[in-house]
Amino acid sequence: MPRTNPVDIDLYERGALVRFAGVDAGYGAATVLVGIEFEARKGEVALVTGPAAAGKTTFQHLLRLALEPRSGRAVILGVDVGRASARTKADVKKRIGYVAENPVFIEHWSAFDNIAMPLRLIGQKPRDYDDDVRELVDFVGLGDAADITVEKLSNAERRRVAIARALAAKPDLILADDPTAGMSPADGRRVVRLLTEMRRVGAGVIITSQDESLADVGPINRWRMDRGHLSRVGYDGGEPTEAEE
Repeated sequence: MPRTNPVDIDLYERGALVRFAGVDAGYGAATVLVGIEFEARKGEVALVTGPAAAGKTTFQHLLRLALEPRSGRAVILGVDVGRASARTKADVKKRIGYVAENPVFIEHWSAFDNIAMPLRLIGQKPRDYDDDVRELVDFVGLGDAADITVEKLSNAERRRVAIARALAAKPDLILADDPTAGMSPADGRRVVRLLTEMRRVGAGVIITSQDESLADVGPINRWRMDRGHLSRVGYDGGEPTEAEE
């Protein structure tokens, strides 16, 4: 059982995947995030925008348990990470899918094999995961590119591989750090649409980006990060235009 108190469990059962209360975080002597108040829920998408060096990547590090808060309370997937054991935090990480700004692949492997990697790491055999991975390939629109080595794929195709890989283990929480970086506006919006579709299966999605125009890609809770301070902007219930289909 996770080492949490009943309040944490209650939060999770009521749909709160992430709850930050008064969280400060940083590196060494530098404080990057100050007094963060934030909540993400099942079946919802949160978009955190802000300029470069505003603290968005540090925020992602907190969310994926790569950095611990200096103060305040951070509850992720029902676990108070400041009080949890290393084993419990490792279990939480397995329930989080992460799309890095610059995703790393085994370049000489096919897209299919890179997507399947998380499943191979937990001991599944090809016969166990083949159908699931093919379904992910179709979901992200890779088509025949699934059997091509990643080193030969376009930037947009590589990002689709990264998303499919992050979804392979069917995570409860999906994180994406600047997922449209280096992409055309059209490709970037298609990638974000793929991420927002995961709300339909009950996952929570948190995206950080400098691109504020992504807020109208779908139903999104909007947040703004500026100089380490996070504030709620509002909700955009817009749906993609026909040109983005």
